[in-house]
Amino acid sequence: MNARQLAAMIAPLLLALVPATGTAQVYSWKDASGKVHYGDRPPAERDAAARKLPAAPSATADVEAARKAAAERQFAEREKQGKAEPEDGKAEDPAQARQREDNCRRARSNLASLESGQARFTIDDKGERVALDGAVRDAELARARKSVDEWCKAPPKK
Repeated sequence: MNARQLAAMIAPLLLALVPATGTAQVYSWKDASGKVHYGDRPPAERDAAARKLPAAPSATADVEAARKAAAERQFAEREKQGKAEPEDGKAEDPAQARQREDNCRRARSNLASLESGQARFTIDDKGERVALDGAVRDAELARARKSVDEWCKAPPKK
């Protein structure tokens, strides 16, 4: 890595560490070759256009915006859950809902694996590996479908 690349990597880091205090005035001008330059002081030999820059947003503003967005997402989720609440007013416990969703995901994954046609094995009573085929595979498929039906349906009303 040469010095130019290193400077190009370090410069933005150093600029990020310098806090912006209030508004700053920036000057811009073109040199003889037409290249635009920017600086905090006007050049002595040329006229420069002065610009006022707004204050940089603070880190607390970013944190507050993230908090507000998270709160809005939570509110929307609660609204959505409120509409799906059973008629008797008793909502499913959030921990139970997460567990049910996790079990549903696993059951669907197992069913997809069985339906894919890949060779599947199980361990018998003797500790030996036995291929799932024929009636055994059909029984496993039926059990996997039943598991998906149980875990992935709407929660029972209390």
